[in-house]
Amino acid sequence: MSKFYSKPLLIGAIILLFILQSFNLVAAENTKLIVKIINTESNDGQLVIYLHNNPEHFPKERDKSFKMIKTKIKNNKAEISFTDIPSGVYAIAVHHDENGNNKVDKNFVGIPNEDFGVSNDAKGFMGPPSFEDASFKVEGKSTTITINMD
Repeated sequence: MSKFYSKPLLIGAIILLFILQSFNLVAAENTKLIVKIINTESNDGQLVIYLHNNPEHFPKERDKSFKMIKTKIKNNKAEISFTDIPSGVYAIAVHHDENGNNKVDKNFVGIPNEDFGVSNDAKGFMGPPSFEDASFKVEGKSTTITINMD
């Protein structure tokens, strides 16, 4: 009877090893993204950092960002890390939520009253910057970018 069970057990072990190896290959591609934000207008409120990997949603559809992190500001700067980021092309939008109400305050025309920053310090003309102008590659073990809120 042991011969009857040994083949399925061996096949199951091989399949399990293949699955585990697949997870190891995926994990090896992941990296850490360090984002340094400098020159905020004040230390009030919080910074909300949106990591985008889809040009269609950048930067306005914040709820469709790939990842989002909130952080406090100290000495007019902050630093955060996104971990387990697959290699690829990304863009970041940063919102300085000065009053801490968890939303982007806008004037009567719809222009944000609170400061924004974008990766590559990209600037838009008559609107937000494009994903292409703000995009950068994440690859290797660690990638660091700096966003100037000035």
